[in-house]
Amino acid sequence: MDKIKVHLVDDQCLVRQGMTALLQLTESICVTGESHSGNTFLSKLANNDIDADIVLLDMRMPDGTGLDVLRTLQQHHTHLKCLILTTFNEDEFLIGGMEAGACGYLLKDVSLEMLVDAITRVNQGETVLQNSLTQQLIKANRQQTAEPNIDLTHKERQILSLIVDGLSNKEISAKIFNAEGTVRNHVSNILSKLNVRDRTQATLKAIKLNLLTL
Repeated sequence: MDKIKVHLVDDQCLVRQGMTALLQLTESICVTGESHSGNTFLSKLANNDIDADIVLLDMRMPDGTGLDVLRTLQQHHTHLKCLILTTFNEDEFLIGGMEAGACGYLLKDVSLEMLVDAITRVNQGETVLQNSLTQQLIKANRQQTAEPNIDLTHKERQILSLIVDGLSNKEISAKIFNAEGTVRNHVSNILSKLNVRDRTQATLKAIKLNLLTL
């Protein structure tokens, strides 16, 4: 099986070296390059010097932010998938990053096992939203945003909360003791009422519009 190729974008040398050393211990992932800033990465990209499937992306860098990278990738429809690696003080970057096409976000202090799992899932087309960061965003947003008049039923709110927690339809079905087909119908109604395309957009909108309770 081909290894998943990862490129690191982070302005801290020790972070890049540490992640490279850890990821190289795995059998399924190899680090094929690194960049010390967003602009360095974009320059390499323009010169076709990026050989990667997944980009592990820091958001707050002095010479080209993670948002700059994501917005450029979004404009050029690249095949690269980006996973944000962040700290606890970057709420605006997280939401902005996801809106700009990132496939998920993780704290930099996650375990190697969690990081490998996230890279694998993103490579398979999934979105990875670390629950502790999502809850942080909900708390921060509650202080500044009033809930709009979106008519979700109690059951839909319950399911939306579980979607935000990252549960699949099958997992939600087991959690609330409803048939999976019923859950699928509820999810479809939720997406329609929120006027979004997918579960990731539903999560972001639920956070931004303060539709969730902790």
